[in-house]
Amino acid sequence: MNKPVIGLGGVLEKAPPSSAFPTFRRLFTNEGYLAKLQKAGALPILLPIASQADLECMVGLCDGILLPGGPDIDPSFYNQERHELCGPSDPDVDRYQIQLFHTARKLNKPILGICRGAQLINVAQGGTLFQDYRLQSETPILHPDYERWDSVSHQVEVIPHTILSELFSTGCLGVNSLHHQSIAKPGADCKVTAVSSDGSIEAIELSSGAWCTAVQWHPEAMGSGMDCLFEAFIRKALS
Repeated sequence: MNKPVIGLGGVLEKAPPSSAFPTFRRLFTNEGYLAKLQKAGALPILLPIASQADLECMVGLCDGILLPGGPDIDPSFYNQERHELCGPSDPDVDRYQIQLFHTARKLNKPILGICRGAQLINVAQGGTLFQDYRLQSETPILHPDYERWDSVSHQVEVIPHTILSELFSTGCLGVNSLHHQSIAKPGADCKVTAVSSDGSIEAIELSSGAWCTAVQWHPEAMGSGMDCLFEAFIRKALS
């Protein structure tokens, strides 16, 4: 079996004080993504920030793109003023990952978005975000539930006749929750595929173009029950 190449859009962080190169930022990703992709039979690679021409070359080498979790997207990308509850952002990473998304769409590559990745897809499609879950609902459930980062924090309702409903064959799914922001107004062609009890949009898929689905939770941190999401992504990358 040929291993499909999956490109991950990395995020940047400042070097720690112990680094010999304190002014160099580091490109990184969560090893959980790598483990799940490798388990599903893929060859994951980390894609650096590059010019548009180089980005097209890199995406062209890939069979699929994963947009991972990370810091809050700068509100300027969805035409809002920054709220005091919004966390730190890196506009360089935001700009790069939005370009990565559009390049993958242009080249008809399947895309999987996770947490920030779901929000980024929505923003790239012209949608907006709640800058904090407390701005969405007066009676929110606990979304950044760090104590249960690798287990079920709450349930989501899976919308029928969607990618998720076909994969999980259930109308109710237990998920973890590590986000404090969420999708507000869905972007163009963004179809809502899962919601939580407080109305938070927990998953979307794109209704046009190549396969593209995104979840607000972190399936890479959960058990084998979430493997089917990565397996479906890899099947699309191979097709």
